[in-house]
Amino acid sequence: MDALPFPFPLALEDIQHRRAMVLSALCSADGGFCVVPVRSVQSTTLKLALRLYDQLFFQGFLGQAYDEIAVTLSARLVSSAGKFLYMRGATRQRKAEIRMSGDFLFRLTDGPFLLNGLSVSTPQEAFLVVFEHELCHALENALFGATGHSSRFLTLARGLFGHTDTRHSLPTRRMEAARVGLIVGAQVRFPFEGRMLSGIVSYIGKTATVMVADRHGTYRDPAGKRYAKYRVPLSLITLR
Repeated sequence: MDALPFPFPLALEDIQHRRAMVLSALCSADGGFCVVPVRSVQSTTLKLALRLYDQLFFQGFLGQAYDEIAVTLSARLVSSAGKFLYMRGATRQRKAEIRMSGDFLFRLTDGPFLLNGLSVSTPQEAFLVVFEHELCHALENALFGATGHSSRFLTLARGLFGHTDTRHSLPTRRMEAARVGLIVGAQVRFPFEGRMLSGIVSYIGKTATVMVADRHGTYRDPAGKRYAKYRVPLSLITLR
């Protein structure tokens, strides 16, 4: 890889030291972030994380490359732990967003967690490793005009943060539900307006989508049978 506008690659000990500096600063600034399970994350904490990583790892490169990088916490992001979004408007402003999953973060308790080839022991460390992955997307996009999970991306992630993979084993809602037998295709029961309904699970996220046979339903299967769709909290569902 050609010369980059910041030190690269970093030694593993250096990476760990800089990551520890970020974690210490975030915990000092936000008590809700540094408990297990995490209680809350202030918007200023997210901004501080970006600023510290940009200073400690990129020598301010991201702040120069983008007009704005927003860091947000999303309760609706349930299938991935983080996401990088890039927007270029009519004025050609370079704006981006790093969207972190609050759904994952607030459910994590005791580790270890395997993320991007690293084993970490706390929800806070898991958050930082996910954040580093999204920072690599922002960096690759700024340097090369595009980003993905190519060998170039992995080279950046390994040299900057010691990542050796692009996957994680954080427990998704679907994984947690599967532990008690709640999977897509399962036949289930749930209360609704004072009665019990029975149906088949078609999707699992923060809630389960259950298809219930109903001759007036708006959904129809290939055999012509009609269904009504219900979104049901997982805690209200029992297996038939």
